[in-house]
Amino acid sequence: MQIPKSLTRAAMEGHGLLGVLFGAVIYVLCLTGSILVLVDQISIWERPDAPAITSLSDADIAAISARALAKAQQAGVAHDIYMQMPTDELPRMTVYGYDEKGDHRDWNVDATGQLVPHAETPWLEFMQLLHFNLTLPGAIGRYIVGIFGTILLASIVTGLLAHRRILKDAFRLRWGGSRRLTNADLHNRVGVWALPFHLIVALTGSLLGLAGLITIILAMVAYKGDQEKAIASLLGPQAGIDMRAAPPPDVARMLRDIQRRAPGAAVTQLAIEHAGTVGQQVRIMVAAPRHLARNEAFLFSADGGFKWRAGLTDGNAGMRIYGMITPLHYGTYGGIALKIIYALLGMGLTLIVATGGNVWLARRREQGRATSRLERLWIALIWGQPLVIVTVALLTLLGPVPAVASYWAMTTLCWTAALAMPALSTTARFRTSLGIATAATLVVHAALRSADDPAILIIDVGVALIIVTSMTRAFIKQRSAALAIVR
Repeated sequence: MQIPKSLTRAAMEGHGLLGVLFGAVIYVLCLTGSILVLVDQISIWERPDAPAITSLSDADIAAISARALAKAQQAGVAHDIYMQMPTDELPRMTVYGYDEKGDHRDWNVDATGQLVPHAETPWLEFMQLLHFNLTLPGAIGRYIVGIFGTILLASIVTGLLAHRRILKDAFRLRWGGSRRLTNADLHNRVGVWALPFHLIVALTGSLLGLAGLITIILAMVAYKGDQEKAIASLLGPQAGIDMRAAPPPDVARMLRDIQRRAPGAAVTQLAIEHAGTVGQQVRIMVAAPRHLARNEAFLFSADGGFKWRAGLTDGNAGMRIYGMITPLHYGTYGGIALKIIYALLGMGLTLIVATGGNVWLARRREQGRATSRLERLWIALIWGQPLVIVTVALLTLLGPVPAVASYWAMTTLCWTAALAMPALSTTARFRTSLGIATAATLVVHAALRSADDPAILIIDVGVALIIVTSMTRAFIKQRSAALAIVR
C-alpha cells in the first residue's frame, strides 16, 4: 500500500504534533482503561469478603426492589434507585440510592435477600474516576475524556497515513541496534497488528465521553432544540414530575410481562426513577447474549403497564449501533477470555503511546535539539504513573485515605523529582520502585484478604515472587555488566 509522499509528510507532522501535545493524558487513559477491562475481577480481588449470590429468581428481584425502596427512603436517597444484578463473573448484587442532588448511598445484597452495608472498593472507584472523568467534577471531566478519545482516533488515522510501507514493514523488528529504531518498530508494528482494536476503542471512547454533547447537537439538528425529545429518542419516555407519594411499583407484574415478551430473559439491571412518587417508572435491562448489544431495555409505568422497548437488539440501525457502543468499548461480549485479550491489546495501545514519545524525544536528541527536562518528565510519566497508581492501591489497603488527593500529590512529586533530582529520575530507578511497590501491595493484600478467600494468598504471593525474581535477575545482570566494564 503506497501513500503519496506529500500526504505522508503532512500526516507525520500532524501525528507528531498530536502526540506531543496530548500524549500524557492519552497515556493515562490507555493505562487505566487496560486495567479497568477486568473491573469485575478487580472488584473481587479488592473485596473478596463481599456477600455473594449464586442464584436470583424474579420473585427475589421483586422482593428486593421493595426492600431497596424502603431502605433508600430511610436514608433519604430515594429519588432514583438502581439495582445491579449478579453475573457469573461478578456474583454480587449492589443497590444504589440517589437523591435529587446526586448524593448516594450503596448497599450489597446478601444471600438471604437483605440489604447490608456496601463492601467499599476505594481503589477501583478511584481508577474509574480517573479513567471516566480524569478526577474532574461533573460532566466536564467526561467531555474532556471524550475529546481526548477523538484526538486518539485522529492520531491513529494520521499515524496510519504516515506509514507508506505499512504492509511491507508489518513484521519488521530491529532489535539490538539504535534505541530509537527499536522504539519506532515497536510503535509501528503494534499499531498495525492491533489496528482494528485501536480504532474501535478510540471511536467508542469518544462517543461515550461526548454522549451528552452529542445529545444536545441531536436536539438542535433533529428536534429543533428540544433536548427532552432527543433524550427520549435514545432512552425512552422520562419519569413524570408528579412527586406526590405513591406505593412501590409492581415489579413482579413487570417481570412477568418481560417473560412473555422474551421467554427466559435474565434481568441484569433494574432502575426505579422518581421512586415512591406518582410519576415513578421502572427501567429493566435484560440479557441478550446472542446480540452484540448484550442487553435489551424495557420501560414500565408504576402499575406494571408496558411503556417502551429500546430496540437495542432488533430496532432501527441507530438504536442497534447505540447498544453496541458500550460492549465494544469494554469488551463485555465474550466472557473473561475476551476481557484478557482486551487488556493485552489495551496495554499494547499504552505501549504505542509510550514508544511514540520515546521516538520523538530520541529524534530531537539525534538532531542536536535534546530537551533533557522533557525527557525526564516523560520518564516520570511512563514509569511514574504505574508507580503512583500501585501506591494508591497500597494506601487504600492500609486505611481510609483520600485516593484522588494522594494520586495528584504523588504525581506532582514524581514530576518535581524529575526536574529537581535528575539522578533519581532514571528509567531504572522508576522501574525498581514500581516493582517494590507492586510486590509490597500484593503482600499486604494477601495478609489482609487471604482469610476471606484462600486463592488470594496463592495469586498475590505467586505474582509477588515472580516480580522479586525478575528484579533480582535484572540486578545480577546489571551488576555483572558493571563488573565486566571495571575489569
